[in-house]
Amino acid sequence: MKYYWKDGFYIDEVHFDFDVEMGEYAVPAGYVEITEELYHNLLDGQAAGKRIVTGADGLPELAEQLPPEPDPVADAEKLLRSMQVRAAALAIPAADDAAAFTLAPLCRTWAANTHYDALEIVNHEGRPYRVVQAVDSLEHQMPDSAGMLAIYRPIDPAPGTREEPKTFYFGMDVKEGLYYTSAGKLYLAKADMPACTYAPGTDGVWQWEEVTDVQ
Repeated sequence: MKYYWKDGFYIDEVHFDFDVEMGEYAVPAGYVEITEELYHNLLDGQAAGKRIVTGADGLPELAEQLPPEPDPVADAEKLLRSMQVRAAALAIPAADDAAAFTLAPLCRTWAANTHYDALEIVNHEGRPYRVVQAVDSLEHQMPDSAGMLAIYRPIDPAPGTREEPKTFYFGMDVKEGLYYTSAGKLYLAKADMPACTYAPGTDGVWQWEEVTDVQ
């Protein structure tokens, strides 16, 4: 039994006629004989996810799978969905953290070298952020990096009531009259603190008032 290749595998006993006069199978021109070892190695490679192609020497060899053909309909639907989500984010008022937080899972993950307009929503390291002003993102200027508080603000959906306080995040917009939790304690904001870098409980910061009569 011998194995051959010509854009597919062939076995003499199965695919070719036996020439009685010559005492061997009549193999048409263009078929290349291969070893049984190569035949099985190629099949194993194919089973592992690779494809079999004809090499420059005419012998079969393994190659990586080709990327899938672009699907213009799927690409168009993806683009439309992205545009719809972005339009929805831009329509949410800057102060409506609850709606922004609800939409955030559908929004893009932050990436460097990307233009973001004000009011867009991006996700980074498991936390959603609102873009405060238009920016062309850079690799070293991630939403949670130093100096970027004027560009990205973390989103907290809690209403900020005593019963449902917001969680304080470094750099968030703090609103007068709302309640926040930090380090297991409850605080009332006594003034607006945009892009706040003073955590509740910071010495000398009168804008935070600890709530001590917590039930």
